[in-house]
Amino acid sequence: MGVPQLVVSSLMSILAYGVLAFGVFKIYQMASELSEIKDLLRDIKRNTEDAPAMRVTQPESAGALARAVHAASYPLPESEPVSGPSR
Repeated sequence: MGVPQLVVSSLMSILAYGVLAFGVFKIYQMASELSEIKDLLRDIKRNTEDAPAMRVTQPESAGALARAVHAASYPLPESEPVSGPSR
């Protein structure tokens, strides 16, 4: 067994331990990010459950949409009380 073989085997061992340590670090990093994502999803779910359910109705056709926009652009006149004939 020669000196070059010992040096190469030592370098390979150091490299293998480095790759193993890097893998453990990345797994820990992914687990922490997944837990943060789960917390965010829980917060989103909690916030959407607390909000009142808003029902949005959509017109059936383009013509209905145009009528709705036209009606919304002109306010309805205030109703005046109906009175008898003026004297």
